[in-house]
Amino acid sequence: MGLFKRRRKDLFVIEAPAPVQDAVPAGGGGFRMPVSDVFVIARRGTVVTGMVESGSVSVGATVTIERAGRPPVTAEVGAIEMFRKTVRQAGPGDRIGLLLRGVDRGEVAAGDLVSAPILADNPIAE
Repeated sequence: MGLFKRRRKDLFVIEAPAPVQDAVPAGGGGFRMPVSDVFVIARRGTVVTGMVESGSVSVGATVTIERAGRPPVTAEVGAIEMFRKTVRQAGPGDRIGLLLRGVDRGEVAAGDLVSAPILADNPIAE
């Protein structure tokens, strides 16, 4: 007998994990990125950084910044930067910085969610 009155060979049996269901992002897909950090570039605007969870975003896209207990704020993506180079589009898994037009530093904070639905008039490619 081993620990807790179990037989020794039962101690080393690993049960098969339960099957994992595919997670569907809220809002039916589209771009989602939690904000890691926020800063301001003089004469350019507010920059939010984070890793893209799902979807993709392009320069010129309209995004929504969401936080619990506050109405959503809308902004336009002015530029996307990834590892000190400017890109036109970013996809899942990319660590990026988004230059947002139409948003002040006080309107966005770490932990907010930047998202954009898939729309025909929004230049977001899936």
